Amino acid sequence: MDRIQIAQAALNAAGRGNYLEIGVRKGESFIPLRAARKWGVDPDPHLNWKRLAKSRLISLLYLKHQEIFKETSDEFFKKHDRLLRKHGIDVSLIDGLHSYEQALRDVLNCLDYLKPNGVILMHDCNPANEIMALPAAGYAEIAARNIPNWAGLWCGDVYKAVIHLRAMRDDLNVFVLDCDYGVGVVSRGHSAEKLSHSERDIQEMDYGFFEKNRKKLLGLRPPDYIYEFLQSRDH
Repeated sequence: MDRIQIAQAALNAAGRGNYLEIGVRKGESFIPLRAARKWGVDPDPHLNWKRLAKSRLISLLYLKHQEIFKETSDEFFKKHDRLLRKHGIDVSLIDGLHSYEQALRDVLNCLDYLKPNGVILMHDCNPANEIMALPAAGYAEIAARNIPNWAGLWCGDVYKAVIHLRAMRDDLNVFVLDCDYGVGVVSRGHSAEKLSHSERDIQEMDYGFFEKNRKKLLGLRPPDYIYEFLQSRDH
């Protein structure tokens, strides 16, 4: 299971509502997903426009609106408050800059417009090794370091944003599905697994501590738990 299947399951549970994707890139997830409205945000998207046009044609029966905003997520939330307040967000996928600070800010901004039963998904929450978890300003910076034995995969320290939310927010239910480099799930509700780490603890946390406590820190769940979770929200 990957983020695309998980996002589509969440959209189906919402009656194919309004979908926001941060970090569109080539449209690998944005194009195939079916929703009533689709907004993509990326300062430098590289979509195959022929593929996007085909997707729009196939989607005519259910797609009310689709738009790509060529700007940063911070700019998007500042400039399009009226649009988001009018329609709200049913499902959001955050897959932009892979940093603790930016991922956290994207989640908090999405929460301002998230519908009561809405779901925020976060990609790259469960790096498999220390190199994948290195903090950086972007992929280009990591690539420029010429790290020996690096396979080209990078998650950054997005995992710290998950830990932050699980420790700091009593009003959110946050866990990570153990697939596709970790797909975080954020929704309104209370979690029985609140962490006790301070913000300073999280900022100073190293990969060694994370590796030893990965399951508890992320609230790891098997991939198919998403269906149980979505079904529980219907009752």
